[in-house]
Amino acid sequence: MGFSEVFGKLTDAVFNTGRQVGEAVSDRAKEARDYAKDAVEVANLKNQISSNRTTLKDNYAALGEYYYGKFKDEPAAEVVENVRAIADLEQAIKDLEDKVNEIKDAQAEAKAAKEAAKEASKEEAARKAAEAAETVTEAVDDELAKVKEAAEDIKDNIEE
Repeated sequence: MGFSEVFGKLTDAVFNTGRQVGEAVSDRAKEARDYAKDAVEVANLKNQISSNRTTLKDNYAALGEYYYGKFKDEPAAEVVENVRAIADLEQAIKDLEDKVNEIKDAQAEAKAAKEAAKEASKEEAARKAAEAAETVTEAVDDELAKVKEAAEDIKDNIEE
């Protein structure tokens, strides 16, 4: 066997191995793609199931609300406990909403009182400033009167 024969067999072996590896990778990629496709389809189906269950619950709730409104005053014996529970919950919700409104009203009153106190403080400060200005004006008037009197005395002394 010559060098070119050995080299040819070696080249064939390398190419065959490469082809086998390529086919194996291709097969694995196809399996992964198929698995991913199935996973997406399963996720979509589960999403549809969840959506349908939510819609179903909404429809049951609407139906129950309708019958409750219609028969709450004279419920069938089988649903008396449910009707009482609903009435109790409705009252509890009303009571809680009333408490929320009381808190909000108290907050509004506290805010109004704070604003009124702030305004009263401003008015008191303005009143004190006016009193101080009046006191200063009186003092200036007194000093001015003294200066006028002194000027009159000087004038009288000059004329004499």
